Amino acid sequence: MDERWTTVTLAADAAKPHEEALHWITARAGTGIERIRVIGVDPALEARVGPAGKRVAEAVADAARAGLPDVQVEIRRHAGPFAAVLVEESDDGDLLVIGTFRSRRGSTAGGDPARVAERAAVPTVVVPDGSHPIDGDVVLAVEEPLDERAVVIAVDEAHRRHRRVTLLRAWEMPVLTRTGLTDFAEDPMRWRTRNAELLQRVTTELTRRYPDVRFHPLLVEGHPGHAIAAHTRRACLVVLGLGHVRALSGSVLHDVLRETVSPVCVVPPAAHTEAVGVSA
Repeated sequence: MDERWTTVTLAADAAKPHEEALHWITARAGTGIERIRVIGVDPALEARVGPAGKRVAEAVADAARAGLPDVQVEIRRHAGPFAAVLVEESDDGDLLVIGTFRSRRGSTAGGDPARVAERAAVPTVVVPDGSHPIDGDVVLAVEEPLDERAVVIAVDEAHRRHRRVTLLRAWEMPVLTRTGLTDFAEDPMRWRTRNAELLQRVTTELTRRYPDVRFHPLLVEGHPGHAIAAHTRRACLVVLGLGHVRALSGSVLHDVLRETVSPVCVVPPAAHTEAVGVSA
């Protein structure tokens, strides 16, 4: 399986952080991108930017053409709710890219980007504004079972950027229930051992399948959302598969996207393919 993104959908709106998102796209020159679709609001509602007073979507499209001169760029405008429009438009492409504010709530999706990312028809990359401290590993959040498409995205990105893949397994003790703790919670070491064994099986399997990729297993105790977000400071891209999008009604996804300092690629349920046969 080859994760090739030929048509990329980019959100653009006034006073929103689309610049970093666009920079992330243009940095991928030569990777097979053929079309960029800039999604803007109704021209009657669209603000103007820059000394020439261009409408936002036009300015973003011009910047995309300058950064990727061989790529076809088009503008599509809509009058409806922007988040719903992006979900609808995602069905006609290969990748959706959204800019997000690092210091406050909001994004080019018009609100919490997690709501768009979990409903989109294709993988969605959420790019936070501001400088990125370390251009490190590709981080793949290990779930059970692994999402095959998330694995391929992480491996392809590692190949392209000549990086290793950190296989991050974040775990925490189960909470009390009405019937008491689970058997694993009665023995913390047993719970930790189970997660360590899962991580080792995943590392062994992926090393066998991709011998030209370096894999670094990392077991972390703590709330998965916060633990994954903490490691975005040392990542060039974090990849979240189906399990982390659905986990606890999406709370892991929301936590990661609120706290991330690096781009995060989300593989939503609609883009899910068969899972890798690595399980407990």
